[in-house]
Amino acid sequence: MSSEAIVIVGRKKPWNYVTACITVFNSGNKTLIIRGRGENISRAVDVANLLRRNIAGMQIIEVRILEESEEGTSRIIPVIEIVVENPHLKEAKQ
Repeated sequence: MSSEAIVIVGRKKPWNYVTACITVFNSGNKTLIIRGRGENISRAVDVANLLRRNIAGMQIIEVRILEESEEGTSRIIPVIEIVVENPHLKEAKQ
C-alpha cells in the first residue's frame, strides 16, 4: 500500500481543494487525507462533503481530531483530518 496523500486546506475556496483531491485520485491514490487547522477546519469539512456529494461512491472512512502546539509558543491549535476513499479506484502499484 502506498502512503496516503494529504491535501492541506487553507484559505482558498473549497472547490480549489476539491479539484486538488480529484487530481490526487486521478493519479492513482485510493485514499486521501483532507487536513484543516484552526479556522480552516470548517472549510476542510466543506471539502469532504462536496467530494462525498459529487463523486459517486466516495466514502468518509475516518475523522481524526488532533491538537498541535505552535512553534515557539504554548498555544495549542486544533486540527481535523478527514480520511476519504474512492472504492472504485484500484491502488496504484509502486
